[in-house]
Amino acid sequence: MSQIELIRKIHDEYGIDISTSMLSRYEDELTPLPRRMSIKAMFALSVYLDIDLNELARKEVEKIIKIKNSNKK
Repeated sequence: MSQIELIRKIHDEYGIDISTSMLSRYEDELTPLPRRMSIKAMFALSVYLDIDLNELARKEVEKIIKIKNSNKK
């Protein structure tokens, strides 16, 4: 599915607008989560794409801990 198709489906299904540039930022693992996704968009995408938000949160916390520990050295 292309980004445009996904954006249209999210808009049609949930009434949430996501731009292609915003979706590209969401896909960029180097951008920290709080800066890349609105809560509404996160919920809509997670439901539509069947993403487990608990697992996503665990992975983000693991990244935060790794960064914190690397900064201590």
